[in-house]
Amino acid sequence: MKDFSFQGGLYLGTRLAGGRPGALRWVGDAPKCDLTLKTETETRKESYSGNRLTSAVLQKGKEAELSIAINWADIDNLLLGLYATKATIAGGTLTGERLPVPLAANDLIALDHTTVSQFVLTDSNALPATLVANTHYRVQSARAGLVQLLDLAAFTMPLRAAYRYGARVSIAMLTTAAPERYLFLDGINTLDGAPVQVRLYRVQFNPVSNLGLIHESFGQFEMTASVLFDPEAAADPLLGGFGRLDLPEVP
Repeated sequence: MKDFSFQGGLYLGTRLAGGRPGALRWVGDAPKCDLTLKTETETRKESYSGNRLTSAVLQKGKEAELSIAINWADIDNLLLGLYATKATIAGGTLTGERLPVPLAANDLIALDHTTVSQFVLTDSNALPATLVANTHYRVQSARAGLVQLLDLAAFTMPLRAAYRYGARVSIAMLTTAAPERYLFLDGINTLDGAPVQVRLYRVQFNPVSNLGLIHESFGQFEMTASVLFDPEAAADPLLGGFGRLDLPEVP
């Protein structure tokens, strides 16, 4: 292998004992995966020549860092990038959701749930009055659960909502510790078709630095990570402490 241009499938999974991977998950289309190796050094300069030349370099440490870009915002990728936990909320029926106070005409209210149907709005009178759709309020977005109030002059606050809502997956950001994964790259040199595999045993991801929420073009998010030393893998000379590349044997 001389000239190279790599592409391949990027997989993440759990690390098993001895530096081996557990079940792996394909992250989808990932157009960037950059590995950076660094050393921490201390230099000494001599003081006898008058030129202060470097006379020795002390290596104090070795580091490996990773930077990846992911095009697919699926649930598992978002959980990883947002340090998030997932909750699955079943669809159902809600009665008596209390709207905030005070409220005025043209105010916009976000309901507790989304994908709303069979929406009914009443007031807090002893004999509750029912508001009329498109006269006293309108559902601006049933998908998002947004309701705009139009005319409240005749009603007693607080207002109360009853409706059906759809099932959804909720992702709570920054609720987990830094995620650590085993990384496996099943790659190919697109110039000559030669295979290459990369294994990084302990990759600790940082949260996504910029997740664009409104786009003019395709969305993408980038993540950085520290590649940590694995003492169990280091005990095997074929593995090394950080990771390894597997290339085809050159005849």
